[in-house]
Amino acid sequence: MPTSTNQIPRPGPSRRALLRAGLLGAGGLGLDDLFQLRAWTAEAAAERPARAKSCILIWLAGGPSHIDTFDPKPDAPADVRGEFKPIATAVPGLTISEIFPELAKVMDRCTLIRGVTSPEADHDRAAHHLLTGYRPSPALVYPSFGSVVAKLREPSMGMLPRYVAIPDAPVFSSSGYLTPAYDPIVAAGDPSQPGIRVRDLTPPGRLTLDRLRRRRAMVQALDGCARAVSMTSLTTSRDRSADQADELLPSGAAWRAFQIGEEPDAVRERYGRTPVGQSCLLARRLIEAGASFVTLNDRGIGQLGWDTHRQNFPTLKNTLAPPLDRGVSALIGDLDNRGLLESTLVIMMGEFGRTPRINPNAGRDHHGRANCALLAGAGLPRGLLLGRTDPQGDAPVDRPMTPADLAATLYTALGIDPDHKFRTPHGRPIRLVDNGKVPQELML
Repeated sequence: MPTSTNQIPRPGPSRRALLRAGLLGAGGLGLDDLFQLRAWTAEAAAERPARAKSCILIWLAGGPSHIDTFDPKPDAPADVRGEFKPIATAVPGLTISEIFPELAKVMDRCTLIRGVTSPEADHDRAAHHLLTGYRPSPALVYPSFGSVVAKLREPSMGMLPRYVAIPDAPVFSSSGYLTPAYDPIVAAGDPSQPGIRVRDLTPPGRLTLDRLRRRRAMVQALDGCARAVSMTSLTTSRDRSADQADELLPSGAAWRAFQIGEEPDAVRERYGRTPVGQSCLLARRLIEAGASFVTLNDRGIGQLGWDTHRQNFPTLKNTLAPPLDRGVSALIGDLDNRGLLESTLVIMMGEFGRTPRINPNAGRDHHGRANCALLAGAGLPRGLLLGRTDPQGDAPVDRPMTPADLAATLYTALGIDPDHKFRTPHGRPIRLVDNGKVPQELML
């Protein structure tokens, strides 16, 4: 099948023209200008039917130990197998670590991949590889999955942004060589506390809602003059973009999706009143309201995240695992019960696994050769185990899966052709995925 290549987008009005129209404030692009940029470059990539309309990526920043989470090695030597015991799951014969008792109950709704492998073992380089499907290059930063989806998907009917990050954006989760219009909208702050702030949508303190709306009225008047001369695609798309911007202002309809305080107490308790638990709940609300891609960045503890070079076992058992176990299991169950799981791809992973051998600080170090990814929804097989590592968890020995393979799987599930091409700012065509293949078991 011939691959598709996007055309270099027709440039929109210059910054000077926008300034003359009063559309830019002192801080740069206005909210509806952000949507205008997206409207100018949006294009369809519907070359195959989509199994999923949306995706939730749960990013375990720092790289969790695969052996202590989803690939236990109970028969390995003590300095490899560690302190945790495997437990049975809802899938006969499949075990995971005892630190995930709630996730064990929903594994029959998931696909577990144990053969993820990458040559990268540096945080930033590995994150780029896993979040884009490409190894990092000094010449080019590639766009993240969410940015690609934001570019190729039409805006939702509910006027929500196509790409949202909670509570912040992981490294290399941005638009890369695409324009910043496809960066994520960031819902900053702790969702378990009152007053979550949608950083990119909250007007500056000196700019009131009334002033924003007066600006909008002036733009509408200018557009009305333009229409009197001729109906242009510029004025038509500006209307659509401005409508989206209005919906996202406080008091707008789409804004309500961010207000998790509207959820019943019982639902919030089920997810857990923790940052990661309430982030999972917020992700569900955003998907339900029409967002296309939500990245949940689980940073764990401070800046260390899941980077357990020291005290791996108590840190996992007491701090990192419990809120994730509760929140993600509730998310998968909730999506399934609401009939949303089949139209939503959930994927959970970090940038790499960790060394099989425990270091002198009772921790595990970076290890790119072996990693796990948990997938659910999007019509993927339920209760499937794909891939296997060697007895010590050092490397895959069956069905290895590269980051490019994961990228191809994600895009295919969302109805995006992995062979689709973008052009760099210099005009060079680049495929979304290079040498990535969807495993036969996942091709439904």
